[in-house]
Amino acid sequence: MPKENYQIVAGIVISMIVLLIATTFIFMLVMLANNRKRKFIQEKMSLQQLFNEQLLQSQLEMQEQTFNTISKEIHDNVGQVLSLAKVQINIMEQGEVLNRLMLNDVKESISKAMVDLRDIAKSLNSERITQNSLVEITNQELQRVNRLGILRSFLYVEGKEENLKEQKKLIVFRILQESLQNILKHAKATKIEVFFTFSSNDLKLEIVDDGVGFDKEKVSEKQGLGLRNIISRAALIGGQGSINSIINQGTTVTIFLPYV
Repeated sequence: MPKENYQIVAGIVISMIVLLIATTFIFMLVMLANNRKRKFIQEKMSLQQLFNEQLLQSQLEMQEQTFNTISKEIHDNVGQVLSLAKVQINIMEQGEVLNRLMLNDVKESISKAMVDLRDIAKSLNSERITQNSLVEITNQELQRVNRLGILRSFLYVEGKEENLKEQKKLIVFRILQESLQNILKHAKATKIEVFFTFSSNDLKLEIVDDGVGFDKEKVSEKQGLGLRNIISRAALIGGQGSINSIINQGTTVTIFLPYV
């Protein structure tokens, strides 16, 4: 083969090899990019699925908590008030002269029962969370806690409240509810303080009690699960959660949450 032809053939072969290598490299890059894109989509779907599951779980827990609280309020408050009114009416029936002072007491008892029932009816409205602000529904929850007569609760708000997306608001409120229930069940506290700090970019929520506190390393499995739920739910909506507790000094739950 003439030298010139050999050089041409060699050039063609080298070009084909280079082209093959380049094509293979590009194909690998495309495949890698597609795999990353597919993995990203799968992770995003998993996060969205996890978020939806947590949202549903929070809704169910809130409903269960509401029903339990209502049942207790009807039994402890409304039931007792109406029982007292019934006793007073029976006493008046046995008297020969109408006891107007006792009659006024009966009227006040019935009025109190009506107010309690009206509050209970409001709490049954599933739209109260979407229709009211986070501060308003928190205040309602703390009033319910106060009616238990076990401890005192206080609400403090700093800054102008920013509107949260409905799903975020629901999960934040569930975190608040779960924290309050942990305090009522385990803390032996006399006071709860809830602080909302609305800055230009984020919300800071603090739930503080003056209870017995606890050692994180020694909490029960059930209570530990509740604490992990608080932190994981905060992370799920793009926030950060922390729990600090000192034996015999109380516990503070802190949530930082950006508005967007």
